[in-house]
Amino acid sequence: MFRFLMPALLLLSGSALAQGFPLDSAWAAARRHYPLLRQQEATDRAAALQLRNIRTGYLPQAEINGKATYQSDVVAIPIKLPNVSIPSIPKDQYNLTLDVRQLIYDGGATGGQRDLALARAQTERQRVEVDLHQLRQQVSQVYFNALIWDAHIAARKEMIAEVKQRRERLQAGVDNGTVLASQVDMLQAEALKAEQQLEEAVNGKQAALATLALLTGKPAADMEHLELPKPASTGNDPIQRPELALFRYQQAVLGSQAKLTETATRPRLSAFVQGGYGRPGLNMLSDKFDFYYMGGLRLQWTLWNWRYQHTERAALREQETGIQAQADAFDLQTRAKLLQQQAEINTLESAMAKDREIVSLRGKVKAVSAAQLDNGVMTVHDYLTDLYAETAAIIAGKTREIQFVYATIQYQVIKGY
Repeated sequence: MFRFLMPALLLLSGSALAQGFPLDSAWAAARRHYPLLRQQEATDRAAALQLRNIRTGYLPQAEINGKATYQSDVVAIPIKLPNVSIPSIPKDQYNLTLDVRQLIYDGGATGGQRDLALARAQTERQRVEVDLHQLRQQVSQVYFNALIWDAHIAARKEMIAEVKQRRERLQAGVDNGTVLASQVDMLQAEALKAEQQLEEAVNGKQAALATLALLTGKPAADMEHLELPKPASTGNDPIQRPELALFRYQQAVLGSQAKLTETATRPRLSAFVQGGYGRPGLNMLSDKFDFYYMGGLRLQWTLWNWRYQHTERAALREQETGIQAQADAFDLQTRAKLLQQQAEINTLESAMAKDREIVSLRGKVKAVSAAQLDNGVMTVHDYLTDLYAETAAIIAGKTREIQFVYATIQYQVIKGY
C-alpha cells in the first residue's frame, strides 16, 4: 500500500507547491501586512478611551480644597454694651472642604464632545483607508510587472529552444562538410545573447517578486505562480474613492464642532454638596474650629460673549466650504483620469486584435525561413532576423494583453473599487 500512497502524496504536494497567487490574495495580504493598519486599531482604542473620559462628565465630581489666610482687618460690630462681650472675627482663618458636584444639565456639551470624538476617530480611520487604497495601486503595478517579465521569460525560452534546434541541425551539416562552421557559431552567439536576455527577464521578475513579498509579507517562493486576472468591467458605477469619504468625514467633524460651539451659550445646572472644617465655620462670629456643610443648586448661563460663538460658527462654515471645494476638485480630477484610462483601454483593445494577426504572420514567415535554412537556401542571418521579429511580436502581443487587463483593473481602482 505504501507504494501506492507515496505517488499520491507527491502529487498532492506538487499541486500545493504549484498553487497560484491571484491578485486578490496579494491585495488582501498587503492590507493585513501594512503597518498603518495598526494605527487604525490604535485610533479605535484611543477613541474608546476618550469616550470613557467624556462619560465621566455625568458622574459626581469630588475635590478637596484647603486654605489658610491672615488678613489685616476683619468685620467688627461698632457697638459696646455693658456686661455683654461681642466676639470678634479672627484675622487668621483656616478652611478645609470636600466639594461634591453632580451635573444635571449641561446644554448638550457632553453629547457634543462624544459626537466630535467619534467623528474625529472616523476621520483618522478613513485616512488609513486612503493610504491602503494607494497601496492597492502599488501592489497592482508590481504584480503586473512580474506578469510582463513572465511573458519575456516564456518568449526567450521558446527562442532559445528554437535556436538550439536549428544549431543541432546545422551542426550535422558541418560534420558532413556541407555547412560552414561560422553558420553554427552565429547561431551559438545568438543563443548566448538570448540567454542574456532571459537572465535579465528572470532578474526583473525576481525583483518584482521581492517587492511584492515586501509589500505582502509573503515569501517570494510562494508567489512564483502568478495568475493573470480577468479584465475588469468598465461600467458606469459611481466613484467610490476613499478620499471622497474622507472629505465627508472631515465635514462631519466641522459639523460636530459647530454643534458643540452652540452649547457654550446654553445654561448649565448642577447640584453640589460642601462639607468643611475650619475657623470660622458658617458662624462668622465664632473664633472656634467647627464642622459645617451646605448644599444646593448652581446655575451658569453665559448671556454675552462678544459674539464669539457666531464668529466661530462662521469660521467653521468657511472651512466646510473649503473642504467641499477640495472634494469637487478631486472628483473632477478623478473623472479626467477615468476618461484617459478609458482611452488607453480602447487603444490597447484595438491593438490586441492586430497583435494576434501580426504574431500569426510572423510565425508563418519564420517557419518558412526555418525550412529554407534547413534546406540550405537561406543564410543564418536572414533566419535570425525573422526569428527575432516573431519573438518581438510575441512579447509585444503578450505584454499588450497584460497591459489591457491591468488598464481595466486600474480603471476600477481609480473609481475606488
